[in-house]
Amino acid sequence: MDNYKTLKTFNDSVEANLAKNYLLQNGIDVFLADEYAGEMFSNVVRGIKLNVHIDDYDRAEELMRALPDNTEQENPEQDEIIEILEDSGALLEGHFKLTSGLHSGQYIEKIRVIQYPEKVAALCNKLAEKVKDLEPDIIVGMAMGGIVLGYEVGKELGKMYLFCQRKDGQMSIRSGFQIKPGMKAIIIEDIVTTGGSVIEVIELLRSLGIEVLAIGLLVDRSGGKVDFGVRTEPLLSLNIISYKPEECPLCENGVPLTVPGSSDKK
Repeated sequence: MDNYKTLKTFNDSVEANLAKNYLLQNGIDVFLADEYAGEMFSNVVRGIKLNVHIDDYDRAEELMRALPDNTEQENPEQDEIIEILEDSGALLEGHFKLTSGLHSGQYIEKIRVIQYPEKVAALCNKLAEKVKDLEPDIIVGMAMGGIVLGYEVGKELGKMYLFCQRKDGQMSIRSGFQIKPGMKAIIIEDIVTTGGSVIEVIELLRSLGIEVLAIGLLVDRSGGKVDFGVRTEPLLSLNIISYKPEECPLCENGVPLTVPGSSDKK
């Protein structure tokens, strides 16, 4: 296909096909690449390529400007993160109830990453690099997956460390950790969809007089839609579709529901 050039990379099959049909209706020679290659999750993280014949490229580009730009370009810098997740078997397909209560056809099983210390160290080194310009007094991990990640980031940065956990339905800091008002913190979490638990931890720390400088994330499933009101640094940002239970097409099609993990995070 030497006569074709990639016009855009999509992370959603529906959006990719809408763009393809739109261009076809306007007489553009176009096809999608990687739409069905391997697992669907691979398409989500690596992208579905909209390829256009080079003779039609300029006109196709002009036509696409008329469409809302909801696409996300492939980021080569994230390839190593994706490979670690893939090598760990952490990218799952099916029908899952997330800790937020939402349903999704994709799930990231962080436990499959955490069981490999060398992979955790590699990921946390990259997280530490993203926030090394800040001057925190303490790194805060979140139960459960964020406990290991936060510890490793604290070690990389040479900072104090503590973790938060849920007790009687409320986020709390276990007694024994030495904290005091005026401290500055960076929160480390594994994966967020709605970010409810992170917001709870932010509120908890602020109630103790601790300033939150930033949030470090392994994966942001919201594609950047979650807003914590402070600097947020995800290693990987994915725009993975989630559904309210009453609107879930997987439920409507009778796909068995899996409830992974045992966390009661939001």
